[in-house]
Amino acid sequence: MMEALRGLGYSTAAALADVVDNSVSAGASEARLLFEWDGAESRISILDDGRGMSDAELEAAMTLGTINPLDERAPTDLGRFGMGLKTASFSQCRRLTVASKRAEGEIVCLRWDLDAIAADPEGGWLMFEGPSPGSERFIEPLAGLRSGTLVLWERMDRVVTPGSDIDHFADLTDDVESRLAMTFHRLIEGPREDFRLLINGKPVAPWDPFMTGHPAKPW
Repeated sequence: MMEALRGLGYSTAAALADVVDNSVSAGASEARLLFEWDGAESRISILDDGRGMSDAELEAAMTLGTINPLDERAPTDLGRFGMGLKTASFSQCRRLTVASKRAEGEIVCLRWDLDAIAADPEGGWLMFEGPSPGSERFIEPLAGLRSGTLVLWERMDRVVTPGSDIDHFADLTDDVESRLAMTFHRLIEGPREDFRLLINGKPVAPWDPFMTGHPAKPW
């Protein structure tokens, strides 16, 4: 089933938009996407300064299908099935690590590793605590925030395919920027002007596909 969930048809930009949706729902004022090229070990991380999660909340967030779609939700809650973070991430990578912290709380961290599950099919659905050995430094930026969440994609076999090079990765970064500029343009320029979206430290400029307020439009 875990492998089947990888084939739901996400593009990289759509998958990242799902993760940023979670940042918006968590009340974040800023979400930072970092694309780091390292061949087959390349990675993408998404860091926000939202309210963060406790240990129990993180475990629920990392468990498939924990939210009843019939439950009443807050108007700002963009999730419905409790599947988006996992299915979006699995569509792009084989190792998903999520670290989070509440205000005045400790960092909590859980990890899915599809290769570990495949290596021991009789061992159940194994969710690990903490980052993968050697990846501890990639969640360190979270320590500098009062609260927030960091999502880390590693072993991105659907992103870095055989023959990919740094130019392909750079083109992907540009494509993601243009898609997110459109998807979140109202949040970036609208009533929540304090929401910032950055890719590799550069603010994403909103792009309004409706060209609201353009002098050539009759309204």
